[in-house]
Amino acid sequence: MAVYKKILTAVDISSETEQVLEKASDIAEQNSAQIVILHVAETPISPYSQWSDYVVPISEMQLQEALFAQLSELVESVGLSKSLIKIVFGRPIDIIVDQADQNNTDLIVMGTHGRHGLKRLLGSTANGVLHHTNCDVLAVRVREIINQ
Repeated sequence: MAVYKKILTAVDISSETEQVLEKASDIAEQNSAQIVILHVAETPISPYSQWSDYVVPISEMQLQEALFAQLSELVESVGLSKSLIKIVFGRPIDIIVDQADQNNTDLIVMGTHGRHGLKRLLGSTANGVLHHTNCDVLAVRVREIINQ
């Protein structure tokens, strides 16, 4: 059995994120591992981009603060500390792989919806990470939560 010391948990902001966080937390606890919770956000369009006629109503810092507040609630709901959260702007596959390399990560934990076909099974981000990283990847099959 592999022993993991550094776990990178890549999450979005959805109700299914709790399932991924719980799995990562369990693995970290079993292995006495460090955990980092990574959210990759799209970079807001700047007034100096190709879309210069479009004015961005929110700055990158404001967006980061809003995302951190939302993620904090999800992270704390599964008993983890919000100090573990890291938010980075960019292309998810590249950022996840880069962060894993920079932190000598042993395991990346991320969610997948488990649809049909390899790309759909893993999702395009999970599939890209799996094929470009040097460490193990655990794709947690998340179940859609339906509000009743």
